Amino acid sequence: MGVLRRGVARCGRLRLAAAALAALLLAACSGQPAEHHATAGDSRLDPIYDASVVYPDTEFIIGGLTYRGLELDLEIEFDDATVRDDDPAFTAQARILTLLAGGTPQPWEQSGPLDIAGTLVDGTLDTDFFGPIKLGTSGLLLRLTGRLEDGARRVAGGAAIYGISEDGVFTAIKRRRYLVAGTDFTSPVGKVAAVSVRYDSRFSTDDDLELVSSDPVARVEDGRPFVVNRDTFDTLQGLDPAAQLRTSFEYGLGDRANPHDVVVTGGGEAFVTRYGPAFNDVAVVDLATGAITERIDLAPYARNRDHLPRADQALLLDGLLYVTLLDVSADYRQWMNGRVAVIDPAARRVVDVIDLDGQNPFESFSYAPSTGLLYVAMAGIFPGILPRALTGGVEAIDPATHRSLGLIVDDDALGGNVTAVAIQSATHGYCVVAESSYRNAVKAFNPATGEVLGSIFESGDLISDLEVDGDGFLLVAVRASFEPRLLVFDAETGQPIASIPARLPPLSIAIMTRSL
Repeated sequence: MGVLRRGVARCGRLRLAAAALAALLLAACSGQPAEHHATAGDSRLDPIYDASVVYPDTEFIIGGLTYRGLELDLEIEFDDATVRDDDPAFTAQARILTLLAGGTPQPWEQSGPLDIAGTLVDGTLDTDFFGPIKLGTSGLLLRLTGRLEDGARRVAGGAAIYGISEDGVFTAIKRRRYLVAGTDFTSPVGKVAAVSVRYDSRFSTDDDLELVSSDPVARVEDGRPFVVNRDTFDTLQGLDPAAQLRTSFEYGLGDRANPHDVVVTGGGEAFVTRYGPAFNDVAVVDLATGAITERIDLAPYARNRDHLPRADQALLLDGLLYVTLLDVSADYRQWMNGRVAVIDPAARRVVDVIDLDGQNPFESFSYAPSTGLLYVAMAGIFPGILPRALTGGVEAIDPATHRSLGLIVDDDALGGNVTAVAIQSATHGYCVVAESSYRNAVKAFNPATGEVLGSIFESGDLISDLEVDGDGFLLVAVRASFEPRLLVFDAETGQPIASIPARLPPLSIAIMTRSL
């Protein structure tokens, strides 16, 4: 974007190593929907909870020996549609990961899937008996009853076994899941990976789940995972959570459309920002067919000499679509202050424009429920075509009034160009700063006062993304050539929690965690 160039390639020169991405690119260059890998669907991510179920006093006979105490580690996947509807009844499926009797791993058998039916009423989860699970001479039918706690991050309560008087206990913890799009920019393809966190502390990664472009942006919208394939690839790629994130569709968005972001409404439509100068709009895409049904022109809201709005990030809040505009000329020499177009997605029109104090709203735009405000990373001008200019920082917007509150943290105080921002709470925020010494840092600040609280991480490698997961973790994507990784910090304290190796340098992160 702007003078910070990505490793882009042109359609005519690409030589793809995979036929799947070749089809994607062909569609991108033609501006037509790409060939489907699978039947296009609209399956959504299911909530997954990891449950520890313990019956401390129950005795079992296995192989002629008596064992006291039973412990099960269950993965419970709830059917999302039954959780979201107005009916308190839900369905789920449990999988046994480990089973211990008397503290010793034991073999077990089950005749089929452990299907669960139950109800969720006023924060109380109650399952019917499910099973059977054959353990030694016993055929176990289990039942769980518990209360949702800590904003549905955990469920705790009692556990019963049919026909046995001794009760047990169970604790279920919401599984955190992250979609990571990776690329080294030297290959014509990138790949997506999924990171999972069990019991808030057990990290694992599923690598190489699907091919994407070499310039991918990961997104989760309306409970559905997507990848926006940017410059010269020009497609919207849907990933199927029911098929290990394999591609369900790839839709072309127009040759050199250079899509940057996507927002999905409940009506099955995607609103895609098209940054390319031949488009300058938000395209409305029918997710069932890939057809671009309408476009919302943003050129009238650009003030630079070439009238290029350069639509970038998009965010849906309270029925309105907010889109950041770089407002920069074709040669990237005339930079106006940034703007935000406010769009009524139902009426397909711009209803307001918010003028920003900073320049170059850069690939980071989010809403913080803790403050009720929108936050934009204002990068200023990167050194290159023009001299480096610190004309940005972290800017806040009040969505109630559609007015900027100005730069709550100035990039002069931060010591460099701001490329990403993430807000954990009213007093804890973080941003990525590209410093003049060609080092990058994640710096903490207080959103209420603007006070810079110091660095929690510094590196000579590019820090490409920064996200809070909504459950207390701060995620940092480090695009190191020799040690690419995803770093995890405590979002309240800034203390490091984990370093997760990445197969490809991570470019973009999206949160796939779902709650009851």
